[in-house]
This record gives sequence, C-alpha cells and structure tokens, in this order.
Amino acid sequence: MTACAKQIAAQRKDNQAGFSLLESLVAVALIAAAFLPLLALQGQLARTVFAAERAETSVKDMTSALSYLRTVNPAKQPEGTEPLGDAVLTWNAQPVSEERPALDQSGAPGRFMLRLYEVNAAITYSDGRRAEFTVRSMGWRPTAPFAESFE
Repeated sequence: MTACAKQIAAQRKDNQAGFSLLESLVAVALIAAAFLPLLALQGQLARTVFAAERAETSVKDMTSALSYLRTVNPAKQPEGTEPLGDAVLTWNAQPVSEERPALDQSGAPGRFMLRLYEVNAAITYSDGRRAEFTVRSMGWRPTAPFAESFE
C-alpha cells in the first residue's frame, strides 16, 4: 500500500470512530420514548396501591363498626355516635316488627320483650368520604327486674 492510501484509510477510521452527536441524541430520544409507557404504568400501579390500601381501611372500619353494633341494644340506644380511629360511626335504629315476649325452653314467656330493628349506619371519614350500610338487629328490654338469689 502506498503512503497516500494508508493516510486515506487512517482518516476513514478517525471519521468512523464512536457515535456522532446526532446519533447520540436519537438514541436518547428512543430510550426516552421506550420508558414513557413504563412511567405511565408505574403511576397506575401507585394509584392502584393507594386504592387498595383505602379499600382495606374501609373493610377494617366496616368490620369494627359491625362488631360495635352487635354490642348495642337498639331498644335502649336507638341512635348514637362512636369514634372509629380517624372515622366516626353514626347509627339510627327503627323498629320493623311488633314487640314480642322471649320464650324460655318450655315455651313460656320469659323476662324479656324482643323487637327487630333496622339499623341504618354510616362511617364518615375525616376526608369527607362516607360509607353507609344497613343491618338488622334484635332489641330487648326486661319485663321484670333481675332477682338475685345466691343462697
């Protein structure tokens, strides 16, 4: 090879070594375009996790509210309010049946009168959300005082 040919070959190698600025910008733009859907997916996943945590909190609060309402005698306390963490439970009970005597094992009237109530309850959160539900509950009242006989 002549000296001139060697010089031309060396110049070609120098011109083709590495990426040009334009090629680098195109590569960065392609990578950015490829990551845009992943960014959108990550945002959707974050929203989904937030919604799942909120639903889990609602279910726990609903379970707590139902457990609490099981302890309330709607004949004695037909309405009320009770705090549940950062939420507040409110309820209002309306009778849906006639009052009837409770029967003992032999079928004779016992010492309690029973009535079925429909309890409308709501859980109100500090951020303004509200969950409403209805349950039926048995209310009772004694017909005679409890007689203590521990002889």
